[in-house]
Amino acid sequence: MMTPRPQAARAAGFAYIAAVVFLVVLAGFALAALRLSESAQATASQQILGARAGQAARGGLEWAFYRLKAPGATCGPVQSVTLTDFVADTGFKVTLTCDMKTYSEGQTPTVAPLMKNVFQLTATACNGTAAVCPDNAAATGADYVERKRSASICIAADGTDCY
Repeated sequence: MMTPRPQAARAAGFAYIAAVVFLVVLAGFALAALRLSESAQATASQQILGARAGQAARGGLEWAFYRLKAPGATCGPVQSVTLTDFVADTGFKVTLTCDMKTYSEGQTPTVAPLMKNVFQLTATACNGTAAVCPDNAAATGADYVERKRSASICIAADGTDCY
């Protein structure tokens, strides 16, 4: 006479397969979470670098405004200056370009000619390795950041503000 086999012996193999499938799915979720975290961290890093580059460009414009307020200050037809002092403080080089137009606005109350200088400034900040910004060679790198700001300022020839 044959004795029947217990049902539990047949079902034991299914539990192992289910456990392996569960572990594979769990590992997939962990890998997806890791990649998502890595991507979020890289995005936050780029945003911080971008903000720092924007502030370095703004600092370059402020430096130029200060220099142009001196009586008789001029700049080229198109003049370019790289501020290397910013590298130690911010990690970014700032290249300034300046274009100046002079206009005669009539006369002052003392009958002297009233000359006004309008300066068009552009500051480009980048963290590349070249001597000037933009750095085309480093632009393909993952950590390269470049920001550009432009501004105009009108200053009378004697260094006073335009009205």
